Amino acid sequence: MTAHPDTARRLSGKVAIVSGAGTHGGSGVGNGAAAAIVFAREGAKVVLVDAAREWADATREIIEDEGGDAFTAIADVTNPDECANVVESAVERFGGLHILHNNVGGGGGGGSVDVAADEDWLRSASVNLMSAINMSRHAVPRMRSGGGGSIINVSSVTALRPKPFRSSAPYTVSKSAVVGLTKAMALDHAQDNIRVNCIMPGLIWTPRVAGASVEREMRKTSTPLPVEGRGWDIGWAALYLASDEARFVTGIVLPVDGGFLLTSAPN
Repeated sequence: MTAHPDTARRLSGKVAIVSGAGTHGGSGVGNGAAAAIVFAREGAKVVLVDAAREWADATREIIEDEGGDAFTAIADVTNPDECANVVESAVERFGGLHILHNNVGGGGGGGSVDVAADEDWLRSASVNLMSAINMSRHAVPRMRSGGGGSIINVSSVTALRPKPFRSSAPYTVSKSAVVGLTKAMALDHAQDNIRVNCIMPGLIWTPRVAGASVEREMRKTSTPLPVEGRGWDIGWAALYLASDEARFVTGIVLPVDGGFLLTSAPN
């Protein structure tokens, strides 16, 4: 009989890279910061990747104050060379790589296909899709040589339920592509014992969203569950997919949306 994994410290001995690990826009924690903090609480050594040092350092300070181990890696994950440097720094500092959480995303503007400019399409593809590709192409060989690992890509419910009224075709397309990337990678690297899964966040309230002055009450009432989605909800989902408890799980797309995708009409 296989022993049940130790749920007290589910990521003990693991090294994790979290891109977009800083919190943008104010107090509280974003999705990437929450995942990084939860990983550290569960025993992982965490590499905090962000384009802004102050944002990543804020996450690092939380982890270190709680007795965890993390370091900041400043990088533009749309740049392949900088992604290679992050992976090599992780291996040099911590001795290996077991988890990659591709959390970077953005570029929600642009409008419909007849309105969006070339730069809107390129920006969305670069930020939402190529960032995950760039990090993964350098992480996979290190995971393979270490016996396997877990890669978690972050998409959006927008991939399945686009915002109405010409909101952002480039964003929807790029987030849909993240789902396809996840499934292709899951098959391509299954024999390497590398699991690849996708989280599809719903209307999550984060400091970054608050800074954009989005109506908070609308988000609360847009889901069947009478609770507000927070960055921690994404962090806990990422923990499961990163842990050995998900050893037989690969290629899935997990909505964390309070039931938003179950409702019949866009909000």
